[in-house]
Amino acid sequence: MMLESVQQKEPPSEFVDVAERNRKNQTHGLRRLSHEEELAAAREAWASVQCVEPILPSPLRSPLKEELCYRSPLKDDPCLSPKKHLNNSSSSSPAKSPSIKQPPQPKTHLPSLSVPPGVRITPHTDFDEVWDFFTRQDMSDVMTLIKPTVEPRGLNGLFRSIFGPKKLKAELVPERNLLFCIAQCQFDNNEPLHLQMLQTVYKVLTATAIDCPRYGSHWDLIGFQGTDPATDLRGAGLLGLVQALYLLTHDPLLPLAREVYQLSHHPTCQFPLMVLSINVTGISLQALREGHLNKECNSRGNVRHVLNQFFTATLFHIFWIWKTECKTIKDSGFIIKDAEAYCKRNVKTVLQKLQTHLRKYSPHDEDQFMDGEML
Repeated sequence: MMLESVQQKEPPSEFVDVAERNRKNQTHGLRRLSHEEELAAAREAWASVQCVEPILPSPLRSPLKEELCYRSPLKDDPCLSPKKHLNNSSSSSPAKSPSIKQPPQPKTHLPSLSVPPGVRITPHTDFDEVWDFFTRQDMSDVMTLIKPTVEPRGLNGLFRSIFGPKKLKAELVPERNLLFCIAQCQFDNNEPLHLQMLQTVYKVLTATAIDCPRYGSHWDLIGFQGTDPATDLRGAGLLGLVQALYLLTHDPLLPLAREVYQLSHHPTCQFPLMVLSINVTGISLQALREGHLNKECNSRGNVRHVLNQFFTATLFHIFWIWKTECKTIKDSGFIIKDAEAYCKRNVKTVLQKLQTHLRKYSPHDEDQFMDGEML
């Protein structure tokens, strides 16, 4: 490391060489300075000298930049400070900092951040970006495969048509059908956004920045079964991944997601989180298909937000029972079945319970949830 040349001014006239002063005193028959006076004069002269010290760059600073600071070599040492020995030191004026002439610096290019070979860092995505992607896709082939409503049959169908849920408004039907189309889409390794969704879910849950391998036992950490998450996603299609992404990329819901993830790793109450999340997506789709969410959708003027919020409320309902009653994986089948029946019959109630729980994190978050669109 090279330091720039520093031009220092001559010290003030009162700080002359002590030996030279004694020689002149002897020539003119004047009194020779005592040892204490020589020491005091020497210390005061030394205190007026400025030095230049380099500050080594910290990890947060650019490695190509050097910083300079100016201080007296005796300033930080009380044992060497002349103020301890001189009574009139307070009246002495400090020397001015020397002027510095820096030569022109050559232009350098800062090195770009690099990662080891084979390591990738994919940026996160979120629900809004994914929804915009699917609205621009041609779903005509998938549209023929979906079953967005329950066909009335027999007496039960007649009774349902008379006393059952209200029909969905016509302007909301395309949005509902698109959600069922997403549930029919399967994971595609050749589609970058599919991989980006999967990586985002993993990295948010595990609080990591580097992409994980596409296949491997590490997926078990977030609750997938086996080495390929796409196998578990077949039950609810890409919608199972999209709704998990919704839970993890909306700030008001992130504290809840962390609570659920923490419980999934409990020594006795552990459960496969992503498998449970995919099951809850299936419950949400069936509730939408049977018309249990039509009233909320008509009231709020959208379908996707209501479906996502019902998904979150149902997941919270299962989580709360699992946590408060210390359930285990052996109880999962009964819990999921009971939760499906209860949440379908009590849509408004489970949404309100979720609002109450979100109030624990922040009242503002609850207001966002009640408005129908969470940011």
